[in-house]
Amino acid sequence: MEPFVTQPYLLSIRPATEMQVVWIQRSPAAGTVEYGSSRALGRVTAAVCYELTGLRGPASEAGYAPEPEENPPLRLWQCIASIGGLKPGERVYYRCRSGQTMTQVYHFHTAPLPGEPFRFGLVSDLQATAPCEHTVRCIGRRKPDFLLYSGDCTFHSWRADQWFDLQAPWQDEQSRRRAFFPCMQQTGGAQLMQFCPTFLCPGNHEVDDLRVGTDPAFAVRDEQWSWSIYMQLFRPLYPEGDAGLHGKRWYSVDYGDMHITSLHIARWARWEACQAPGWRLTDPIAPGSPQRQWLEQDLAGAGTKFKWVIQHWHLLNKGTDTQVNLCQPVADGLGRVAYPEDLGAGLQALYEARGVNAVSYGHSHVYERYYHRGVHYIEAAYLGGCCREANAPLHPSGLKPVVEDNSRQSFLMVQRTRGGLFAQGSYAGETLRLFDAYQIADEDGKGIPPI
Repeated sequence: MEPFVTQPYLLSIRPATEMQVVWIQRSPAAGTVEYGSSRALGRVTAAVCYELTGLRGPASEAGYAPEPEENPPLRLWQCIASIGGLKPGERVYYRCRSGQTMTQVYHFHTAPLPGEPFRFGLVSDLQATAPCEHTVRCIGRRKPDFLLYSGDCTFHSWRADQWFDLQAPWQDEQSRRRAFFPCMQQTGGAQLMQFCPTFLCPGNHEVDDLRVGTDPAFAVRDEQWSWSIYMQLFRPLYPEGDAGLHGKRWYSVDYGDMHITSLHIARWARWEACQAPGWRLTDPIAPGSPQRQWLEQDLAGAGTKFKWVIQHWHLLNKGTDTQVNLCQPVADGLGRVAYPEDLGAGLQALYEARGVNAVSYGHSHVYERYYHRGVHYIEAAYLGGCCREANAPLHPSGLKPVVEDNSRQSFLMVQRTRGGLFAQGSYAGETLRLFDAYQIADEDGKGIPPI
């Protein structure tokens, strides 16, 4: 087998001047990245190698056993090479080497100066849903400058086959193609994670062991909550590296004249909402919490023209899971819980006050957008499997979506042009078929109401 488990993928919290080139391989062999301003390359930087922990292979040739500990650990390594000292808008060619094996030459460009155009695509909730790879390929063929990924990369984070094509006989062709990295690194005219940085936030499925969301005995034990696998795979976005319940899983970056804020807002439950321990919110964002304090300072200090927030859990959305307030459940001691103040409403007020232009999220696997008091709320995550129940009730606020179209798989591209921010929703097909086009903000950064 060749040493590379993935092709290189790009991550950075300083995309105008620095890029981390990351890949997964089968051995701890030293890796390097050759790079330069042309295909001739000419410069070399060494990669740091980390052993990945927590990933598991199948219990037998018949496949995976139900519980993580019934499956053997799988040893893989991650290489990360940093390319620094770059200039805004600079194009860089690169290839990776592990031992005697090299990747092909790829290229990326750094974030532009403020005022210059860029294009990005929204992605979330792949989870190997058929036919998610087709939708992602449509995004890649538009050659985005970066990607925003709003959580739920896989269903079970500990299952290595849901992240990678391991070239193993027990992997069927569909699971190979729809695993996270093969899907997000496909070519065929597409330019995805090898060509542009991806900015992610964790969803409810990013937790290492989903039993914290299906078994109350797990959910109430803080030590069972860990996001180690996700944080290892996307290590440059989380340099503090604390994967525990109270670790920091939020960050922000500037891309051109847009400030991107990535949050961790998700909750998990398989029991009734009123039954203890309730719909538990991971990484609470109540006033005074570490994440909320950071968010208030982050948005207040952002000096860019545009502001965009990504989070996994929705703020405005149809469905029964919006009927319970976004907050931590409070037990009454008798096996029942109640939900106090709505943190979602507080977040909306903060976004309005700080001039956020758009908030994008996932979770329901739908295409749906709202506009409320200057802010666009967007879920563009209908990649092939809709999680919306039939006749879903409106959000408790009574707000109706401006556009809702779950008739077929679709995707959203956003462009920063000389006139502001513009969005285009298209059906996923070989030819571009627009069904939703609108302006998010004008050249002054002011939100534009839908027509």
